[in-house]
Amino acid sequence: MVKDSKLYEQVVTICEEYLGPAGERFLQRQIHTHLHIEPENLKQKDIYALVDWACLSFALLTDDPAEVESFAESLLLITSTPKNKRLHGAATQ
Repeated sequence: MVKDSKLYEQVVTICEEYLGPAGERFLQRQIHTHLHIEPENLKQKDIYALVDWACLSFALLTDDPAEVESFAESLLLITSTPKNKRLHGAATQ
């Protein structure tokens, strides 16, 4: 059974807004590779690390830093974390 499918669905929706149909596959790869969990087991506490890794990967796909920042902010809205609280390494907080 999916533990927090609503959270995962929210993240998928955001990824698909930026990456189109490839968004979910991109997200699954980030979660498996960097968080070492199944996507359906994604929890709020995982979001900071996911944002860090997903943004690094997304930055390789675009030359637009503003788009990367917008992507990060959209993901962080899920946690209601203000932009100024997210710095590199926020996953360790």
